[in-house]
Amino acid sequence: MLATSFRSGGADDAADARVGVAPEARPGSAEDGPLACQSAARAVALSSLRCVGNGFDSSEDIARLVRGMVADMHKYSAVAPIRFPDPRGAFPGDILLRPPPVVVDANVLRNDIRRTCRTGQRTVLVTAANAGLLRLFCAEHVYHEVIEHSGDWTAAGPVTRDDFLRTWLLEYLPLIRVVPIEEGHLAWLGPAELERVRHLAQSGQDPDDVPSAVLALLLEAFFLSEDVKPLRAVYGDADLSGHREWVSILKAGGDAGQLGKTFTLAVNLTALAGNGVASSVQRIAAATSPWLLVAIGLGAAWWYLKRPASTRQQVASAAESILTCVLGAAIAYQEVQDQFTGAAPKTPGWASLAADLPPAAVLGRACLHTLARSPGCDRSAAELTAELPHLGVAQGEAKVRQVLRDAGPFIEVWRGRWQAGQAAPALLRYLTMQPPKREPPDNAQHALPPGSGEPS
Repeated sequence: MLATSFRSGGADDAADARVGVAPEARPGSAEDGPLACQSAARAVALSSLRCVGNGFDSSEDIARLVRGMVADMHKYSAVAPIRFPDPRGAFPGDILLRPPPVVVDANVLRNDIRRTCRTGQRTVLVTAANAGLLRLFCAEHVYHEVIEHSGDWTAAGPVTRDDFLRTWLLEYLPLIRVVPIEEGHLAWLGPAELERVRHLAQSGQDPDDVPSAVLALLLEAFFLSEDVKPLRAVYGDADLSGHREWVSILKAGGDAGQLGKTFTLAVNLTALAGNGVASSVQRIAAATSPWLLVAIGLGAAWWYLKRPASTRQQVASAAESILTCVLGAAIAYQEVQDQFTGAAPKTPGWASLAADLPPAAVLGRACLHTLARSPGCDRSAAELTAELPHLGVAQGEAKVRQVLRDAGPFIEVWRGRWQAGQAAPALLRYLTMQPPKREPPDNAQHALPPGSGEPS
């Protein structure tokens, strides 16, 4: 099992210490700290990869190198400024990754926020979501429940209600998409799913958590809850013995996301370089003659064959090291990816849903499922239509647009552009009162300005 340390605080002083903020601090721009931290992380990655070919003889050696590299990236992510949505509630996108959704329940948020307040360090949950490696969702009732019970949860100390709500407002809510789940969305569930949810809604079970369970099923998302009954509604008869190790599962998801971002960047840069080379070759051939390119190729081959045996061996060794590095990184990625995806509930396929549900219900569920993972976060009806999988029902742009307009989980953040879930009302009021402005990249925490009321 991959033992990478996805740190809630780094091993060095910058990651271990809580970073203080002046009272007049404002939310950071979504493009501030993360880019600086990503640049530093890239530098760490490049520095680590210089070791390739110097004592690493197997893919397992490279996998260990990759694990250490990812751990260093997480240390930088742990002190990046929190990424806030804009005052309209539009969340920042994640260009290099389709972040997997995670649905979080109130009891997990309660414990996570209290831990942050006690230790002064971010948790795995916040670090992963802020880095864009995971995407957090909660049902609307969870948002209200955290605020309503914050006094009870802090009555015994040592965390005060003011500190709890400040942390909730400025470190958690900016990363959580609040989704209203209504009675009509039960029609989007498959028969077996609906049966489990109806059982949860019965007296003596846990009817308050029905919206969270429905949301986790519709998103096919890892469900973070410490209550067995809603977990059973989501996961059915699956073995839940390892579910309480959710911190390890989130670490795996964060590691997979970090590696996925790195792989995507490498592929994009390689493709860009390849396109550039191909265009140059085409221009040279058009301006001169294709035979000139043949002559250049033959000359390069002649030069290589004339090199000393030691030089040719070095070239072959470098190529072998690169292939070994790719293989080792792929092993590490697959390991953590399997661990995280295995924690998601098993839901019916689209063909099965198309056979059991009305076409509008299948399309609505598919739109929510796809939009929740979209790298750009918000999509037009045309863009979303292009991203949908084959459903076995009508899924044209006009029908997608109608679903987006009619269904509660979708929010139009810009004219004709939609996202899954909305920013919390308390956060929107705060952003309207104190619009985001740029601030130093080492400013990783935010405090309420003087006179700010508590979220409600």
